[in-house]
Amino acid sequence: MPNVHIDHVAMCVKDLDVAIADWKDVLEVLAPGHAAHMTRGEGTSDGTSMIWATFQNPDPTGVSIQLWAPGDRDSWVHRMLAKRGEFVHHIAFLSDDFGHTVQQCREAGIPLVLEENSSPDTMPWLAWNFVPQDKCHGVLIELATRYQAGRDRWLPHPGNAENTELHEQLTKQFSV
Repeated sequence: MPNVHIDHVAMCVKDLDVAIADWKDVLEVLAPGHAAHMTRGEGTSDGTSMIWATFQNPDPTGVSIQLWAPGDRDSWVHRMLAKRGEFVHHIAFLSDDFGHTVQQCREAGIPLVLEENSSPDTMPWLAWNFVPQDKCHGVLIELATRYQAGRDRWLPHPGNAENTELHEQLTKQFSV
């Protein structure tokens, strides 16, 4: 049985730098541990250029705050922000056995947005799919491969089912 947890709540924002500053102000008062570690990134997924920042929860199974913005002015994200303003885009669930989790959803009749799982071009090891907003009453659910934050990057989690070989290699190399 896969280990799945709620990882983050993601919001689409118009100006990433302004949103980072505002959320940092809030988190420094309400949850200082969240404000201490932030990862930033950018990439393209399914033709959409994005930039993002994630305030990482210090608890690896706790909920983080993610902000993302369009990477260019000619994307669906930019058009959505112009039409409806900033909004909660998705709630992400991470799995240590992503393929099995997706299979469980399909077998349970939970609709998925993508026939084939997708991944960002900068992190091909990271797979995701989505449960549509109409199933979840207005919010998109992201299903993704569990990852770990390393400094300012996301890295493959060696304990994932997809990374059994990597896990064995690291165990041999670093076990005493």
